[in-house]
Amino acid sequence: MNEKVVSIAHPEKRGLSWPWDNTAPEFALYQSFISSNKITWLYNWEMWQSPGLPHGLEYVPQVRLGSQAAQIDQFLSQIHAKHFIGFNEPEMVSESNMPVGTAIALWKQYVEPAKGKFHFHLGSPAMTSSPQGKAWLQSFWRECGSSIDFVVVHWYGTDANQLETFLKDMYATFKKPLWLTEFAYSFQRTTPPVPTTAEVEDFLKKALPMLDSLECVERYAFSGSKTDVGAWVGEANNMSNGGHTLTGVGKLYGEL
Repeated sequence: MNEKVVSIAHPEKRGLSWPWDNTAPEFALYQSFISSNKITWLYNWEMWQSPGLPHGLEYVPQVRLGSQAAQIDQFLSQIHAKHFIGFNEPEMVSESNMPVGTAIALWKQYVEPAKGKFHFHLGSPAMTSSPQGKAWLQSFWRECGSSIDFVVVHWYGTDANQLETFLKDMYATFKKPLWLTEFAYSFQRTTPPVPTTAEVEDFLKKALPMLDSLECVERYAFSGSKTDVGAWVGEANNMSNGGHTLTGVGKLYGEL
C-alpha cells in the first residue's frame, strides 16, 4: 500500500502481550518505542514480572487460573501493581475453564479482598469474542460487576471494522473502559490459506488508528511478541524474527 497512514499512539494505550518465557534481551528490540512512550505497559498472563523488565514500562499482573487465586496476595506483596487482570478465558475448556459460579466464589474470596488491600484498578476476566464469552461475563457481572473497573477482551479476525463493532458492543453492554489484551489478524483455522505479511500490515494500518481514536478503548496489546506466534495465529503476525530483529509488523506496531 502506498497511501500514508498516520496514527499517534494514545498515551498509555499501546502495550505488549509478552509471554512469560520470552528472554530479557528481547526487550532491547522495543526499547526505542518504550523510551518514546509509544509502548507503555506489558502483561504476561501471569503474576510474576518478566525478567529484565525495562524501566518505565508498567507491568500488569493477571491471575490466569482459578488455582492461582489463593496466591494473589503473595505475588502482589512483591510488586506495586496499578492494574490487575482477572482469569484468562474462563469460558474456554482449553484455558482457565471455570463455571461462572466457581469464578464468582474465587473472585469474592480472593480478588475483591486483594483489590481492597492493594488498591489496584481491577480488570474483568479476559473473555473471547465468542457469544459464549459475552454470555459468561454477563452472568458473572450480575454478582461481581460492581468491583470491576475495566473489561478485558480478546479478538481474532481479519476485518478491523468487525473489531470496532465488537468493541462498541462490549462497551454498550458493560459500560466500562475496554482493554483489548489479545488481538491479531487470523483466519482462526489451521489449514491454508494462512495470513500474509502484507495482509497483517494492512490490517494494523486500519486497526491501530481506530483503537487509538476509540474513547472506550483504554489499552490494547497485539498478539505478535510470542516467538512461536505462528503456531497460534499465523507466522505473518510475528513482531520479531525469533527474538533477534523486528519484522515489518513489529516496526509498524511501534512506529505507527
